Amino acid sequence: MAPQRDEVVRAAVAAEQSLIGDAVGTALDSRGFSTTPVHWPGGGVPLPRSGEHFDVGLLVSDLDRWQRVRASGVLLRGLSIPWAVLTGAPSGPLWGAAYEHGATVVLPSTTALDEVVETLRSLARGESPVPARERTRLRAEWRHLRDDREQMRARARSLTPREREVLLLLYEGAPILEIATLLEISASTVRSQMKAIRRKLGVTSQLAAVAAYGSLIEPDPALPPVRS
Repeated sequence: MAPQRDEVVRAAVAAEQSLIGDAVGTALDSRGFSTTPVHWPGGGVPLPRSGEHFDVGLLVSDLDRWQRVRASGVLLRGLSIPWAVLTGAPSGPLWGAAYEHGATVVLPSTTALDEVVETLRSLARGESPVPARERTRLRAEWRHLRDDREQMRARARSLTPREREVLLLLYEGAPILEIATLLEISASTVRSQMKAIRRKLGVTSQLAAVAAYGSLIEPDPALPPVRS
């Protein structure tokens, strides 16, 4: 049975930075919640075996790196409870990632504590404050971003070792002439390789190629496609 407004709501609180999680938990406790910190994935600390001891969950993350998106997915899928996500990420595909992984509502990090409290109490009562159409739209944006990244990864695998080396040096800020000196090749050869890199990556500028490389060098935290 869902808690009534004046009943204590049992909340799991998860944050990548423990100090933030502690502060959020303390704030909720002051509003009549009973909070329990849940360790961020990693470090060998297992998740609770089930969500039966919680009414709701609050996950706090910027979702600004792919590994954070993946870690948040582990938490959201790991505990079958209504989750609210508090994030600094702008509304868009990364919010869609949270919905894809099981969040019930996503809130910006600027949300006032009173609104967070009311949202969590609503979730504990079995209510869903976000229209299904909005969740569907954001999930579609996330899938598009995820699929684009996978396509770029596939294209990057076609680069030769030397092209990868050139791209790495460009990413590190080396100009064309310096790359030519470091690799003991001519500047025209570097430009030719850069042209091949742009073609293989499907981008039209050196800046876009470097940006694409930067998005790919992190350990891949993207979740596998959802199975229908």
